[in-house]
Formats: sequence, C-alpha cells, structure tokens
Amino acid sequence: MQGKWKTGVIGAGLVLLTVTVIVLGGCGGSGVSGTVTLSGSTTVQPIAQEAADLFMKDNPSANVTVQGGGSSVGITQVSEGTVNIGDSSRGLKDEEKNLGLVDHKIAFDVIVLIVNPGVSVDNLTGDQVKGIFTGSITNWSQTGGTDGTITVVTRDSASGTREMFDEKALGSTKDQPVSLVTGAIEANSNGVMRQKIASTRGSIGYISYGYLDKSVKPLQFNGVTGNLQTGLDKTYPLARYLHMFTKGEPTGTTEAYIDFVLSPEFQNDTVTKEYIPMTKVNQQ
Repeated sequence: MQGKWKTGVIGAGLVLLTVTVIVLGGCGGSGVSGTVTLSGSTTVQPIAQEAADLFMKDNPSANVTVQGGGSSVGITQVSEGTVNIGDSSRGLKDEEKNLGLVDHKIAFDVIVLIVNPGVSVDNLTGDQVKGIFTGSITNWSQTGGTDGTITVVTRDSASGTREMFDEKALGSTKDQPVSLVTGAIEANSNGVMRQKIASTRGSIGYISYGYLDKSVKPLQFNGVTGNLQTGLDKTYPLARYLHMFTKGEPTGTTEAYIDFVLSPEFQNDTVTKEYIPMTKVNQQ
C-alpha cells in the first residue's frame, strides 16, 4: 500500500513538472530561435527593424535581418524564397496574386504632399498636383503662389509609395500610365525625399506621415489635411495599408516574429508613433 502511494505521488509530481515546464516554455517567447530575413519597402523598414531589435532582445537565440530595396524587390524576393518576409507599402498587383503570398497587414499609412519651406502655397487641388507632376504646371505662380520654378521630386520606380501616389493622386493606371515631367528627381527612400525637399528651393514631393518634421512643409490636398484621422475616415485619399508578405502561411520563427509585430504591445507602443496601428483599424 505504501509502495503504491509513493508511486502515485511520483507520478503526480512528474505530471506537475511537465505542466510547469510547458507553461514556462510558453511565457515571453524566450525559447524562440532561428533566422528571419526581410527585404522591401523603405516605409516599412523602420518598423520592421525596431520590431527585430525588440524581438531579438526577448529571444537571444533568434536572428532577424532587415533590408530595404523597395516594395517590388520585397515581393519578388519573398516569392522566390530569397527572404522569409517581403515588406511592401502597396498591395499585390494582378500579376502577383498567383505567387502564393499571404498578406499580413501591419499598419495604415498616410502620404502627405510636402514642399520646401520657402514655397508660399498651402493647398493644391488634384488637378494642380497632376499638372505639376506631369509638367503642364511649371511655376508656383500658376497655383496662386509667388513666382518660382517648380522642381518635382518623386520616388524611384521600385517604390510602392510612388505606385500608390501615381494611381491615387495622378490617376495613373496599368493601361494608361502617367508620364512624369522630364527632369523629375528620384529619391529612393522617405529619408532621401525629405532631405531633397528640405534642401531644394521650390521643390515638391510626397512622404509618409511618420517622416514629417520641421525641415519640410506639408500641404493640404483638395483642402484636406493629411493625417492619421483623415486617412482612417477616408476623407483624405492618399492612404494605404503597409504589408508583410510571406510565401504561404508563416511557420516557426517567422510566424513568431510576425505575431510580435501584430501584438497589441508593439502596435500600441511603437507603430502608433508614426502610423495607424492595426489595433485601431480593426476597431472600425
């Protein structure tokens, strides 16, 4: 009888120990290990990098590498298996929808027209914006401003931000693409765009809301100020989701990293500083 009692106690103790190990192993993700590689959108890159730094701090055995290159680069590389995650500031094109990619929306972004602080105008209509970027308007006096040549700065051809801007602000379509003004300066990131506008007299461009600072001047578009609220309520049209694409459903460390990016803690503490977090979007 005593022997049976001891056996029962030992068995119960082993069960308790097993349960304890399982519970502890699931806390804080401290057991996550492995490598995750990302490339793509320079708009998504700062979020992805900050998430990587925090994720690796919580999971010392994990290694997350983040690179830019533009949305198209990210989508191409993740579809080819070169990286685990393709960052993009645009949705998939029709010809990309059969690549087996799974969309993980991580934030909502607003694109703001910006000019050099010396430009006197505060608002542009849709027709004026299209005229400026396609070359029919070349002087600020044609928009109600003071006399001065307009210098157009646009994003590079791989940029998802440029694709969205060309479509929503300029009316560009696949069948009828808009031709930009000859001599437009190309910037390969939000940071470079901001620097170009800040240092170039009479210049105009566009930038993600999170990159605005006092070195550039934001403009209204059709009388509406671009900000997080107007983007969310759709009164401001130049807004879009930010994405992380995976080839099929993510697994292992890749899944754990994306779960971390979408966690309420990261969304509310980090993403909300520059963009509309998915925690707010999902409430609408």
